[in-house]
Amino acid sequence: MVDPLMEKLRPGRRARAQAQQSWWKPVERLLVLAVFAGGYFHFCTHAIWGLHVLFHPEAAGGLAKALAGPLRFVPLVGVVAGAAPFLFLAGIVVNSIVYCIPPLRRVSEKGADRHAELTIRNANRGLFKAVLWSALIAAPLIVLAAATPFHPH
Repeated sequence: MVDPLMEKLRPGRRARAQAQQSWWKPVERLLVLAVFAGGYFHFCTHAIWGLHVLFHPEAAGGLAKALAGPLRFVPLVGVVAGAAPFLFLAGIVVNSIVYCIPPLRRVSEKGADRHAELTIRNANRGLFKAVLWSALIAAPLIVLAAATPFHPH
């Protein structure tokens, strides 16, 4: 069901996916998810929480105490929306590391001779655009999430 839709949105998607099949792609996806999870957790516990404490000094008692009990919907939406730029950033980080290791670069760029967009540089260029666009949307939502009290009063 998703595959025909993706083929309409990005023509040639199946051909690119088949040209790039290798043992490395699942490992690369896991690395992206690990970098994303670590980086976004760090961002949430330091940046978003720090911004929230600036707006609500009474919450300075601790994050665990603030998260106890029922939470409002707006902070959750802001935190979830803020994840998109970090997912794309994680892709850039993993691609950049892979680019520095020649054997992995060759495996990762498999099929680039037939599809120019399969190079790491082109992938990073596309991911960087996605980071910028998603950050433009996520930044106001993150500030709104930090400014909103976590609990209904």
